[in-house]
Amino acid sequence: MGILETLSKVNITEKMWGEALENHNVVPDGFEGVAFYRVVKKVGNLEKGCVITDSEIIFAFPRIARILQLENGIKLTFASPFYVEEKVEGYNVRVAKVRDQVLAFTRGGYVCPFSTDRLEDFFNTENFFGANPDLIICGEIAGPENPYNIESPPYVAEDVNFFTFDIKIKNTDQQVPVEKRYELFDKYEIPTVTRFGKYTPSDTKKLIEHIRELNEKGCEGLVFKPTNPAEKTLKYVTVDSCLKDIKVTSSVMIETPAEFFTHRILRTIIYLLEHNFPLDKAFLEKTGEALLLPIFENAEKAVKGEMIVERFNVRFNKKQNITKLFEHFRKCKVDAELISQKKVGKYWHVEFVRRCFASYEIIQNYWKGFSHFD
Repeated sequence: MGILETLSKVNITEKMWGEALENHNVVPDGFEGVAFYRVVKKVGNLEKGCVITDSEIIFAFPRIARILQLENGIKLTFASPFYVEEKVEGYNVRVAKVRDQVLAFTRGGYVCPFSTDRLEDFFNTENFFGANPDLIICGEIAGPENPYNIESPPYVAEDVNFFTFDIKIKNTDQQVPVEKRYELFDKYEIPTVTRFGKYTPSDTKKLIEHIRELNEKGCEGLVFKPTNPAEKTLKYVTVDSCLKDIKVTSSVMIETPAEFFTHRILRTIIYLLEHNFPLDKAFLEKTGEALLLPIFENAEKAVKGEMIVERFNVRFNKKQNITKLFEHFRKCKVDAELISQKKVGKYWHVEFVRRCFASYEIIQNYWKGFSHFD
């Protein structure tokens, strides 16, 4: 099968494809001999993050609508029963068999060398994809030793774990129904996010209990998945996760869109109002510390001429994938520097830093007295 025949399944014509290539809306990429294209700007019904080979299309993972008021959001969205799962703090990957290799794709459609390297630690990919080559496992890689996020779930004390939550079907944007999905997870012993079960829109009191328990534990939130295909998937997060996001990201506030903070502050306020939490002095101090302390500490470094960096530790099975990770960073325009690599037991332990040069340079210029318009 050629790529044009593959694209015809989703109504992409030869002319549309040629224009997309010419305009760099799709770009060629590859990993260990597997060639594919990444969609970087929407083409027809192919969203950014789609992966295309000459025989298959791996659709982008869909965006999930967010509600800020739990009870009203549930009642407004669902008329039928829905399933409830934990929302895990990590980064999203789609795992698929392409040619003879099982690869982990990021939201942007890149192959992540770290995630691909570690798949063998999470589940038996040969068993699953040997029987289900047309399916795509969607999940979250989470833990303190990952190459992207500083945040992680409280129950992953070291390294990383994998938590699957969806199964997509190649060449379509459709997902396997929830009940069938759970059967496959259990049959092939694939680790999943916490599954709370099936609920109805009248069960909001129980859902509020779940979200409060998750907040007390320091977890991120919940995802609600419909049994009725006409209804949409929703997500809802805890107030603690909002403050964690603010704390982690305020250190590079200058590089971050202002909406990132305003959205989380608004989520926090609505959460407090819905759950009757007091906006007391302790909470105000906690919020202020999350917002101001990290950027203050980085500004102190910058005015002293010390580069602002974020530190990461990760583990690899194969040494050659360490090099591939830094090649991946260069593709994504991430300024990362390897600090050390050493074999400890089964794994290669790697330490690296991400240089936050934009934040450093802007703070330095302000300190030197340069003017700007705002």
